[in-house]
Amino acid sequence: MPFDDLARLFEAAPSQFATSPLYGRLGAVVAADERLLAIAAEARPGQLPSNLLFASAHYLLLRDPSHDLAAWYPTTGAARPPEDDPGPAFTDFCLTRRADIVELMHGRLVQTNVVKRATALRLGLARVARLTGEPVTVIEVGCSAGLLLRFDEYHYDFGGRTWGEPASPVEIRTRWEGAAPAPDLGPLPAIADRVGVDLHPVDVTDPDERLWLRALIWPENRAQADLQDAALRVVAADPPRTVAGDAVEVLPRLVAEVPAGTPVVVFHAATRLHVAADRRDRFDQTIAAVGRTHALFHLSLEAEPDLAGVAFALRLRHGDGTERLAIADGHVEWIAEPPAR
Repeated sequence: MPFDDLARLFEAAPSQFATSPLYGRLGAVVAADERLLAIAAEARPGQLPSNLLFASAHYLLLRDPSHDLAAWYPTTGAARPPEDDPGPAFTDFCLTRRADIVELMHGRLVQTNVVKRATALRLGLARVARLTGEPVTVIEVGCSAGLLLRFDEYHYDFGGRTWGEPASPVEIRTRWEGAAPAPDLGPLPAIADRVGVDLHPVDVTDPDERLWLRALIWPENRAQADLQDAALRVVAADPPRTVAGDAVEVLPRLVAEVPAGTPVVVFHAATRLHVAADRRDRFDQTIAAVGRTHALFHLSLEAEPDLAGVAFALRLRHGDGTERLAIADGHVEWIAEPPAR
């Protein structure tokens, strides 16, 4: 990415990282410093340099909080007054630990597990259940640690009603914003099978990989981190099947294993934006090709141009049609009716 484009990306940090005042401030620091932009430019193709740079620095601080920068992070102390400028400390940290940060940016992925996105998955699957009475195979593209694949083991509080497992240690609260009553999160279709695809599936039993997942969560988002920890404990007890590889190559092989007559739900959330721009058409075509051999329900929670970054669209494509089921903020703190188009 050219430095001018990188600078604009980091200048947009206050809106991109709306619930992280720290990252909002650090974005301006990076945008104004070519040395930091050069580090950000080391991000792997398809990975957002801003997310990857901030997560890499966060990860290193979680491992060793001895640098002065740790005093600005709620996860490592946050002892500095909020009006103090974190820029000099962040710049020194990145330049001092440049080799470590670049190694992380070459080897790690932005694969945040936003557990509240399970609410959007349930909402989409409830719609699928009204369209088919058959058991379905669920394939999640960009599954990371597979936390969303255990959606039916969580408890949900949504729109004044509760759903799911009342005794679950994972309680997901999502606001409904709309004049009409909130849509149902059930009943769900029977699940014939479930599997995740990721370039690097996260081993939920590996403490270092779990630390990377924690680093991906913005420092101020303690509630999101606590929810992720609860879900990790549930998933670690019975990890879903995951397959490593590029979905363009892996998805056709997985679909070939699905028995004839079993509908396939392909789901992805905030994944397409991490696919390199020159591969997005192939990504879309690979999913669409599932419909040649099986009834396909393509469920996605992704940014769309007309929403201007304010929200993501929950969209379901099936047969010859497509419907926007809802809109939600990126972390699914709220879900709302889709705007009239």
